[in-house]
Amino acid sequence: MKRLLFVALAITFLTGAYAAAQMAVFIDGADFESYVSAPAGPCFDKDICCPFTIEAWFKPFDSQGERMILNKEDTWETANKDGLFQSAVARANDVGRNDGWTWHNSELSVGVNVWNHGAMSWDPPKVQMYLNGKEGAIHEWGGKELTWDHQDTFKMGRRERGGATHSVYFGLIDEVRISKGQRYKGDYEVPETEFVPDADTTAIYHLNEVEGAASIVNAAKEGGHANPCPDATLEGAAELQEVDDQPFEPFAVEPGGKMTTTWGHVKDRPVY
Repeated sequence: MKRLLFVALAITFLTGAYAAAQMAVFIDGADFESYVSAPAGPCFDKDICCPFTIEAWFKPFDSQGERMILNKEDTWETANKDGLFQSAVARANDVGRNDGWTWHNSELSVGVNVWNHGAMSWDPPKVQMYLNGKEGAIHEWGGKELTWDHQDTFKMGRRERGGATHSVYFGLIDEVRISKGQRYKGDYEVPETEFVPDADTTAIYHLNEVEGAASIVNAAKEGGHANPCPDATLEGAAELQEVDDQPFEPFAVEPGGKMTTTWGHVKDRPVY
């Protein structure tokens, strides 16, 4: 009886603890000055290759044209292009510069006004993409490493090329993870919780709260990677908004804390 009471109290407390923290970043597709950024560094290229995995949850409000989800210009990117989940990888020459890139089409349709989990991996020469539990079309793209001899910032919600802004996203983006290694193979189990950092994770942006000067903390700093990515920043009018329909469960506290451990035992869910 005491155990049942403890479980009930834990669920009640945890529900209240994390309900207010369910947030995502909103990007206005008509505002070319609003997005999320993080400074360049090897955590986005040299430290993760290869293979590597880039992923996020996203809820687009339209599927018109090219809508950038995640972008590290001249390195890699994922986008909702005319309603299809697509990605690009820039392979490096022998001095780390761009030796060519191209778009790869997963042939998987993106849902509008609903949450989608999208991921891409490059395990040379194969580019693989994943959407909502399905593996998409596999593409051959030769090379050995990502481009790294440049200082383009990491961005959520747009890209910049040739001094101009392109492909502005319209909708919500949440739970971004960048990892060394291939997280998914074949049709896969869609993550059911917030991501937990490990030694292969260079970035996890939960997008749950802002600390300091519009900073989004990189939770992967707790995972033991020797060189995690910097914190990200809300640019322009980009803002975190409360959401009540996220398809994954957030943690009450940082992974590894007592309350998180208790919740994990109560729910008996896998950790991603």
